Amino acid sequence: MKFDSSKVKMLCFFLAAFFVVPAGTTLARSKRHKHKHVQKKKKKDPFNNISRIIKKEALIDAMKKLAEDERVPIASSTLVEKGRGEEYYGVDKLLDRNPDTFWAEGAKGWGKNEWIAFYLPEGTTHIEITPGAGKEQFSNFNRPRKVYVDVYLVKIVRNTRTDKIEPKFKWMGRTVVYFKDKPRTVRKKLSVKLEELAMTERTMYVGVMFIRKVYKGQFDDTAISELHTTSIWGEE
Repeated sequence: MKFDSSKVKMLCFFLAAFFVVPAGTTLARSKRHKHKHVQKKKKKDPFNNISRIIKKEALIDAMKKLAEDERVPIASSTLVEKGRGEEYYGVDKLLDRNPDTFWAEGAKGWGKNEWIAFYLPEGTTHIEITPGAGKEQFSNFNRPRKVYVDVYLVKIVRNTRTDKIEPKFKWMGRTVVYFKDKPRTVRKKLSVKLEELAMTERTMYVGVMFIRKVYKGQFDDTAISELHTTSIWGEE
């Protein structure tokens, strides 16, 4: 039996056209199928735990203490003299409204980058700092000439397994404060607006003040008399 080759070719062409899916269509379907399985990128957590100048471990420790009791600031160091306890130049002296008492750092050297971490109430617009060791001892101690005030937003998270506080934080901005070599209070507007915080989670604002430059005194320890926050609207 003889086969007509032309008829066979026509039959093969017909079957190919009927059953085979075009290459372009297959590729398009493949791309659409792949696209369906692409996962959306997760949004970056704004609480990235990145600190500025201060070591992250030290900042976390300070935030834990402030979360337990926000009334008392945390200092990187405190001067302790022979015959006097640590409380004599303690950091709580910054809040006592007494210009003759003061905190003095106790690090080696003149105190560069020594810091104080403190609670910032929401709505705070200004910070007030009184440099030096009061009027009577003003020239005895170093006085700040320039300080940084960094602001952090802190989320207080408690580990349900250990029941320990594990704060998460993000840096919001920095305010630079300059002083004249006089025992006068300097009021400075914060560069960051402290909005009202949500009640659904425990959050707080924390300020960290760093000593950057000083006026030299007889003793190589830097002193600050007062540190307060205030809310003043419509004033620079």
